[in-house]
Amino acid sequence: MGTWGTGLFSSDTACDIRDSYRERIEDGVEDAEATRLTVEEFRSYLDDPEEGPALLLALAVTQSKIGRLDPAIRDRALAALDTGADLAAWELDSPKLVPKRREVLNKARVQLTGVQPARKRLRPPPRPSCGLSAGDILALPFPNGVALLRVVRIKSHRRGETPYLERLDFHGAEVPSAEELERLEATGQDPVNLIHASSGEIRFTAFTAADKIGWSEAGFVKAAAIAPRPGDDQAHWPSYGVSWSTLAERYRRKRQA
Repeated sequence: MGTWGTGLFSSDTACDIRDSYRERIEDGVEDAEATRLTVEEFRSYLDDPEEGPALLLALAVTQSKIGRLDPAIRDRALAALDTGADLAAWELDSPKLVPKRREVLNKARVQLTGVQPARKRLRPPPRPSCGLSAGDILALPFPNGVALLRVVRIKSHRRGETPYLERLDFHGAEVPSAEELERLEATGQDPVNLIHASSGEIRFTAFTAADKIGWSEAGFVKAAAIAPRPGDDQAHWPSYGVSWSTLAERYRRKRQA
């Protein structure tokens, strides 16, 4: 378990448990079922004699803060606190940090044994559309030609939509007709999308990164739409992904080379 501090959520697994539980509540899962699913998902961690006490506490505090403290989880967390196992581990590994960790645990005990907050409603995150559909042809124009991408499939998820893409084998100055586009094959040669030639993959995902630049802002235009091809709806999640801004920059550097 990657740990970077004395805080209750200063570990990768504690954060994962918190996020997993909260996402289920955001998505409208009933309280008891959200607890059951989260416990089942992380059972091996929660039952671990070394990691389990801190993780049970993390789950219990997560529930308490949104007014959904499950009595069984509370009792397990408090029982784990009473054993002193968590502090014993800190005394062995990081004795200088024991006072700070003890303060964290004491605060958590107060949270779990005190008057509980009112039940809070958690809204799911916005799920913006990427503005693309399977079969769309994206073009990135240059002074001496145009690069073409085909949208293979759109995957919807709790944070929005992500397109699967493939580069079309095309060298020309203008976007060809729909009939010609139908005949163009995908290519993995001379990639600009971070895919290593030895991988055997030619499809990739593109996403809007922290710079907030999507496909349109990066310079791509929706040039045409053709019918999806057989098997597109079963396309597997690609192993490679790149932001739209990086993809466009790589295309431009390649054209200037």
